[in-house]
Order: sequence, then C-alpha cells, then structure tokens
Amino acid sequence: MNENTKRLEPVPFDTFAEHLGPKHENVKDAEYILGDGTMLTSMPDIPWLYQSADRLVTGEAAVPKVYAPVYAGASDLQPAAFDEIGPLAQLSRITAETVPMGLPGFGQRQEPGFVLDSGYVLLNSERTPDGGYKAGAGMDGMYMMTGQVFQPLQDENGRIVAFMAQTPEREKQIVHQGYAIIDRMQAGAVEFVLGENPRAPQPYVTWRHTVGDAPTDFYWGHYFGSYHKAKADLKNRTKEYIQMYSEEKPTSVRAQLARMQQEQKQASPNPARVQEER
Repeated sequence: MNENTKRLEPVPFDTFAEHLGPKHENVKDAEYILGDGTMLTSMPDIPWLYQSADRLVTGEAAVPKVYAPVYAGASDLQPAAFDEIGPLAQLSRITAETVPMGLPGFGQRQEPGFVLDSGYVLLNSERTPDGGYKAGAGMDGMYMMTGQVFQPLQDENGRIVAFMAQTPEREKQIVHQGYAIIDRMQAGAVEFVLGENPRAPQPYVTWRHTVGDAPTDFYWGHYFGSYHKAKADLKNRTKEYIQMYSEEKPTSVRAQLARMQQEQKQASPNPARVQEER
C-alpha cells in the first residue's frame, strides 16, 4: 500500500438498511459493503480480487473498480479492509505466461513474460524502476513498444494474478467531449484510445488519434453502451490498422523468406531427372 492508496473497511449491511430493499434484493449480489456504500463481489476468474458494482448501495452511479482484501492477521478468514487498486476498465487478465517472439518457422522462440487479454504483451526483460512492465502491442510475434506501463497485482502468496494499466500523471486530466481517456493502443504513427463517461447515454467510446497531434485531437468515434464491446473495438481497430499498415509496406520479412525458400526449391535439381540425364 502506498500513500495514495484508498483503504476502506466493510460495514454491516444494516448500516444502509433503508436502501437494501425487500429481502435485500438491492444488494443480492454483494458480498461486502464498504463504508462509502461501495458494493463488492469477488471476481470468479481472479479469486484474490474484488470488483465494485456500477452503483452504490444508495443507488448513485459509480465507476466499477478493483479492490484487494487486507487481512489483520495471517489466520483471519475475513478481510479487515479493502484497498482500492484502480478502475476495472484498466484491469487486464493473463492469458499466457510466455510471449512468442519471431516469425513462425524462422527461429520463433518463447520469452518469459505475459500475454494479456487486452492485447498487450509484457516481457520480464522490459521493466520500469518501480517494478512495472513496459507493454508492447502487435501480432505474429512482432511487437512495437506502446509507452503503456502495467503494474502487477499479486495474491497473498506473491503470485502475479493480473495487471493494472498505469495512468501517467500527465494523462490523468485528458478528457474529450466529457469522456476521460482510460486506455490506448498504439500502431505506428497512429493510436486508438478508449474513453469513459458514466453519465453519457453511451458511456464508452473509441477514437483514433495521430501521434504528435494535440492531446485531445481525436476523431472517428465509435460509441458503445458496454465496456467490453468498446474494449474489443479498441483491440480490433488497432489490429486492423497494423494489418493494413503491414500490407502497404514493402514485402515483409516473412514473405521474403518464404519467397527465398520457394526459389531454392525451384532451383534445386530434381534427383530423378538428374539420374535420367546421366
């Protein structure tokens, strides 16, 4: 826990008795309620972590966030408090614990690191002084550094269970048309960003941005009512641009190698034909 971490203690459900509804129907999915009315449920795919609902127990809208339990003693079964880790939108799950590098069939290898469901790859060899991971993005074993940094989230045994995207100080105030930029993926001279505005009819948007332009010079917006659909669109737009950019470039290394192999096959004498000529 650092000095900026927000720590809250759980309270009895009856603390908010007037908001619980008949038979507690308003909080039926909540496992804990924090002092500020935040409702928490455990994450089934990351058991160590908890996520908050998109509303407080009082009914007010809230941005879903990730929380980690804090135990007073090693033998305690119930958390004494919860640390707020960051927005749920910035959480990435681990899909693989090695990263494929290089072209398939041409010396491809596996490097220690992580592949994330957000489309980023993290190498153990690419770290920041504070323990973060520098993220790369790309495809087919070829990646470009993005400038995005992820902080590892560890369980009680020190095992890394997920990653949280780190928001640089200078980007915390970037807001466009009421949407705060919460994620971005770079593809060469272009990047795609994900914005969030909980009060908008469609709370999520993806935009295109040319690197080097004004920080809020975004265009070609795609709007969504679901974070997961917006996140998928962010990844797809980045991947499609990388594919298009690759097709526009001169012949790729993979294509050149494949062509060389084909030419070698064509140039090699056919053993049967050589025997006949002899």
